[in-house]
Amino acid sequence: MSEIDPRQHSAEHILTAVFGHLFDGRIVDSRFKGNKVRCDYEVKTELPLAEIISKAEARTNEIISENREVTFEFVSLAEAKKLCSLHRLPDGITEVRLAKIGPDVITPCRGNHVHNTSEIGTLKIRTFDWATPGIIRLTFVVEN
Repeated sequence: MSEIDPRQHSAEHILTAVFGHLFDGRIVDSRFKGNKVRCDYEVKTELPLAEIISKAEARTNEIISENREVTFEFVSLAEAKKLCSLHRLPDGITEVRLAKIGPDVITPCRGNHVHNTSEIGTLKIRTFDWATPGIIRLTFVVEN
């Protein structure tokens, strides 16, 4: 298995946080393949799909453009539960490594990331549709 591009990985974390903040959403699956990333998001909104995508892409790129530092912190499971969704963590975890991209993008992660969002470039959502009712499937790339 090849290493995940830190630019894509950091962009996926930001996009996931945006879906959470704007649409009470959460990621249910992500796949990294070559220069594109596929993500499935469960959302709770009545907005039209094109509007959801437009708002998510715009807010994600706004955060990227803020040149935020990416930092990491190990916290207890109880502390992590107060800060972010842990629905994708395996059972038995007692300590969580949090990736923090500013005060509002906090997600559990053990992978590699950029040091600053200025390294990411621009996120472009290329395809999107309803995978099932309430689940958006999209693909994105990051461009310089």
